[in-house]
Amino acid sequence: MKKGDIFIILFVAVLSVGLLVFYRISATQQYHHKYAVIMIDGKVYKKVSLDDVNHKEEIPIVTKQGKNILLVKNGGVQVIHAECPDKICMKEGFIDKPGQSIVCLPFRIVVEIRGDKSVEVDEVTY
Repeated sequence: MKKGDIFIILFVAVLSVGLLVFYRISATQQYHHKYAVIMIDGKVYKKVSLDDVNHKEEIPIVTKQGKNILLVKNGGVQVIHAECPDKICMKEGFIDKPGQSIVCLPFRIVVEIRGDKSVEVDEVTY
């Protein structure tokens, strides 16, 4: 190995660890309101609050291409039934963190978790 190779390997390792730490810190941010946005063909179909973790609801989504069923429970969402051929949206599993999404390309459905960040006041001056 040459000196340049070692430098590149160390740079990539430090960058990877730094990005992992940044992701972990940003993922632990508190949200005072979390909700799922269901979009069909790029238009908002429905917004569902995820604040109540005891709430359980099945949401049928019928499009020209077929039918999907979303399950809202425990502060998250998952696809429990899909008529699309590959069923990748079902394989995404349960999502519950802002920034996560489920996409069904054949049916043009996107489910995205969003949240409003809580604003904490550290100090007030007059």
